[in-house]
Amino acid sequence: MKERLESIKIAKKESEKPDKETENIEDEILRTDDEIKKLMDKLANADSVLFDYINERVKTLHTKKISLEEKLQTKSRKHKQIDTKPLEKPMSQWEELTVDEKHDIAVTMIEIIYVSDENSIDIRFSI
Repeated sequence: MKERLESIKIAKKESEKPDKETENIEDEILRTDDEIKKLMDKLANADSVLFDYINERVKTLHTKKISLEEKLQTKSRKHKQIDTKPLEKPMSQWEELTVDEKHDIAVTMIEIIYVSDENSIDIRFSI
């Protein structure tokens, strides 16, 4: 369980580094927003033909922006943060904990344990 907690902390530190793909998506959203704003500013002086062209372009950009935001949201869901703080202190004092306290921590961290002759032990963590 200590190894699992350490691996989560390491993964958390790595995910805090700026992700190039996320930055690119955010930049593209900003550029799309900027273009939409510029087109909206031109609407006041547009005749009916130009108005239709601008309106169509804004719809296209809006659809693109929604798609990019969904992609960004999906990406951020994949990197959900796990709060390890409540477990750090008890794990550092493992030897001093009672059996009941150790059991409570194990219940928090472990989803299920499979024991078999073929694979020996397989621990599935819930965090």
